[in-house]
Amino acid sequence: MSALDNPKALFQSTCSTNSEPYALQNIGDMMSPEFSENCIIIVDPGMPIHNEAYVIIDFNDELYFRQYVIENNNQLMRCLNSSYEDINLTDDFEVHGCITQQKQRKQKSLHYYLLEKESGEMKFSEKGKEKEITS
Repeated sequence: MSALDNPKALFQSTCSTNSEPYALQNIGDMMSPEFSENCIIIVDPGMPIHNEAYVIIDFNDELYFRQYVIENNNQLMRCLNSSYEDINLTDDFEVHGCITQQKQRKQKSLHYYLLEKESGEMKFSEKGKEKEITS
C-alpha cells in the first residue's frame, strides 16, 4: 500500500507532528468560491481556532478542510459551497491548524490574518486580502 492510499497516515507523519506552517492542496469544490479546486493553502498549527476560521479538522477519523462556525452553542464544520451540508462537531475532534493564506494560479497570495496597524493585533478576514508591502 502506497502512502497516498492512506492520506491521513501521510498527513500525520509529515504535517501534524510539526509546529511550523505547512502547505496543502485543496481538492474538491466544497470551499468554493473562496478557495478554488487545486489551490494551495498554508496551514498554521499555532494559530488559535475561532469562530468563522478556515481550519483543518480531524473528526471521526477523517480530515476536513472547512470553516469552523459556532452557531446557537453548536460547533459546526461548514462548506462555503451551499450544496454541502454542515457537520455538527462533538467533543471528539482535533484542530490541526488554521488556514492563514492561499495561492491560486496566476493570482497573488491571499492572506487571512493581517496585522492591524492601530491595535497591533492579528485580524481575520473571511475574504483574503493581499498583504501590503511596506518599505
